[in-house]
Amino acid sequence: MSHAAATIDPHPTGPSAPASGCPYQSGSGTTTDPCRDYLGLREEEPVRWDEDLELWFVTGFGAATELLRHPALSSAWPERGSTPLHAAAGGAGGDGARTSGLVRKWFMFNDNPAHHRARKLVAPLFSAERVAAHQPFIEGLVAELLATDGDSLEIMEGLAIPLSGRVICRILGLDAALAPHLEPWALDVAALLVADYLPEVVSRGHAALQDMTALIDRALEGELPEGSALHLLRQAHRDGEIELQDVWATATFLIYAGFETTSTFIGKAVRSILHTNSWERLREADMGLAVEELLRFDTSVQQVARLATETFEVGGQKIAAGDLVLIMLGTANRDGEVFDRPDHLDHDRRIRRHLGFGFGAHYCLGAGLARLEARIALEGLRDKWETLRFLEPPRTRSHFGITALEHLVVTGARARP
Repeated sequence: MSHAAATIDPHPTGPSAPASGCPYQSGSGTTTDPCRDYLGLREEEPVRWDEDLELWFVTGFGAATELLRHPALSSAWPERGSTPLHAAAGGAGGDGARTSGLVRKWFMFNDNPAHHRARKLVAPLFSAERVAAHQPFIEGLVAELLATDGDSLEIMEGLAIPLSGRVICRILGLDAALAPHLEPWALDVAALLVADYLPEVVSRGHAALQDMTALIDRALEGELPEGSALHLLRQAHRDGEIELQDVWATATFLIYAGFETTSTFIGKAVRSILHTNSWERLREADMGLAVEELLRFDTSVQQVARLATETFEVGGQKIAAGDLVLIMLGTANRDGEVFDRPDHLDHDRRIRRHLGFGFGAHYCLGAGLARLEARIALEGLRDKWETLRFLEPPRTRSHFGITALEHLVVTGARARP
């Protein structure tokens, strides 16, 4: 589950473009690294100022780790994190506030004590014991989704999207039939976090949030599974611990984060495996180790933002109060000073720590659940296919600066019973 979100697309693309060939293909091969847009930043200093965007890029693993828990950096960047893109487009309010009032209440965009207070309400849902209790459900769901007689599978529509959607519905206490609605909402909210300097993005993002809160209100009026997220939030509201808007904020965050980043990661994981021709090695690997390496190699959340609340120094650079800082998690996870052969996908790599789920107080609350979903999904694919390859080149599409993995069709030889 996501712990933060991108704030700036260095190459904003505007309105949605038609689906196109995978940009990571080179001719008929797959020789270009999927993270090439971010890896180019390694050629610069690990902490550097961007004159055009008027913000700091942090790409080194050490500096990124330090800044993710630095007391002078605030997670509440949507309050006053405007950039020249917003000034030029008039997309931010006169007070500099970003995204929407509801998103600004998400606990990932708040500092303590507000962050801790909101997070602790739902933290029990993601304890190791509670996550483990979902394993039979996830295993059954993966088996159901993979129980097809066809010779091919569309990974996103056939596995990643329905799996993550139905799991987060279960966590919240929502009817599984609502899962298909989550993908378009999540995509529009993701765009709102990146390109809220575009009026259409703001309109679509706010509409998605309104649809989500209407869904939540209907669920709150009915029967809810005891111990579900909405059940806990409703009880906290009835006890006077939180306001209704807090219920909306936490629930919409869980819907967005629980769906979007997990489904994206499962798709990226399969793409990375096939892109590196390492399916055979994966079949022999410890799947727990392999998932950690896949998270390092191409993480769902490539960057997180922070806002400096006071002036301080890091990496020989002075960051001033009010500066926006973009911590590039994906680039840091490819730091050659920390990881041997960082651009090599090694399913047997034993990783002491990566930044795929962040670090510090805002470490991803749903990391254990995301790991479990990914592991079971990959195990299901391994049990189904002895060999696996792209049936056609993967397709991505740009959605207001968000690159979505739209179409990922695979085929192969079935595993022998």
